[in-house]
Amino acid sequence: MTAPLPRTLHDLPPRWAHFCLGIERFAARDLGVSLGSGRFLVGLSGGLDSSALLLVCACLAARDQGRIVAAHLDHGLRPESGQDAEQARTLCAALDIPFRSVRSDVADLASARGLGLEDAGRQARHEFFRDVLAQEGLDWVMLGHHLDDLAEDVLLRLVRGTGWPGLSGMCGRDDSLRSVRPLLLTPKAVLRDLAQDLGLTWREDESNLAPLFRRNRMRRDVLPLLLEENPGFLEAVARLWRLGRLDQDYWTREMDLPGVQPTDGPLLADSILETSHPALRLRLYKQILDSLGPGQVLAETLFQMDAAWQENRLGTVFQFPGDKLAAVTREGIRFSRKSLEK
Repeated sequence: MTAPLPRTLHDLPPRWAHFCLGIERFAARDLGVSLGSGRFLVGLSGGLDSSALLLVCACLAARDQGRIVAAHLDHGLRPESGQDAEQARTLCAALDIPFRSVRSDVADLASARGLGLEDAGRQARHEFFRDVLAQEGLDWVMLGHHLDDLAEDVLLRLVRGTGWPGLSGMCGRDDSLRSVRPLLLTPKAVLRDLAQDLGLTWREDESNLAPLFRRNRMRRDVLPLLLEENPGFLEAVARLWRLGRLDQDYWTREMDLPGVQPTDGPLLADSILETSHPALRLRLYKQILDSLGPGQVLAETLFQMDAAWQENRLGTVFQFPGDKLAAVTREGIRFSRKSLEK
């Protein structure tokens, strides 16, 4: 970086000042988070996406007296990973932003926990970010996922057989992780234009194109073909995401209405099931199963369980991942966990 980087909205060319304000509006309207005046941790890899996010957040915070800290986790998976950390540190120094960094042996963590490298890296980042949030007294972690990432995520969910509205892709705000994705509906090409126009440098992680991981294959092989077939595919994904959020909000409200929630702990009573549309019943099943702990609920098993209830097949028991059980009884469907029954 030769020329000084902009630190305020007034330092930016009009195009990019308006862009930052648009990101602020999206975060406030769609995610319910005020970027300028909050206390944020920015997950900074040293790559294009998170570097652009840091610059946007820095300019907004300078206007509204917000507070920003950047955090970098070195996964220790590549010989050059230390250079990523140094790039992140240099950017923070140029923007006068506090920087926190640690190194984690993600390969050892994956082996110790019986996880794949992607899952182990994700867990390590979440733990690190949670620690820094607490130590610094911050409210949210800002993540640099953008519209191309969202498109890849939608494709991965489609391949896995995810149902609606989860098929619309990753959430923009996750209260359990205290994370927010302000760039989620921004194409990566726009972030690249911003960085090149403003003299922002970044590091490319070549492992992002390695065919070892399914996500990389989606990025390298599948998404370009879809964009050839429909150059507006990314915009279609953005619309799908908005529709998914609306539907998710609607069903959440429906399930919170009096007379819809289960009244006897893990028993979903016949009185509720008999007056509920099948779409509502399926969501109630999933809500209760999710409340019992981790373990992906398969839609096909939910359909089978609903059919068993409709056919009054008393005593039929269904098992779900995470040692979760559901039994059709005379009173309705009773949910439990094996570990709790012992």
